[in-house]
Amino acid sequence: MSQLPASAPEKAGEAFAHINAVISPTLDDLKLMVFLEASGLAAYYELAESAPNAEVRSLLEANGREELAHAHRVSKVIKILAGEDFPPPNAEDNRYVGPIGRPLDRDLLDYLVSAEDNGKEELRHGERAKQAAQLLPA
Repeated sequence: MSQLPASAPEKAGEAFAHINAVISPTLDDLKLMVFLEASGLAAYYELAESAPNAEVRSLLEANGREELAHAHRVSKVIKILAGEDFPPPNAEDNRYVGPIGRPLDRDLLDYLVSAEDNGKEELRHGERAKQAAQLLPA
């Protein structure tokens, strides 16, 4: 089972802030990123559960699957750089998985659009969130 570095922030928001500030990632930063990316599967699937229709649900679930794919890619980087197997954790072993704590609505989807505006792959997530927002009832 993969373990978070001892220096890893306790809360997801703090962990995202740390990763967003990193310019030259260390091995510990990459391990933290595996946990954060893996947490996206549960987060998007939780949102998908409250989707008002199948099309919105499908868009959110696609984002979740891609977040887990990102975690697997970072795991491969860790293997190449350090020779260490570091698979993404299951949801129950990931401290960054927790309830979203708010309903799916346009404001939340708009927030996701801006939060996912970090790179080519993340932009697809933002575009899907934008599509989902347009599909919500007014």
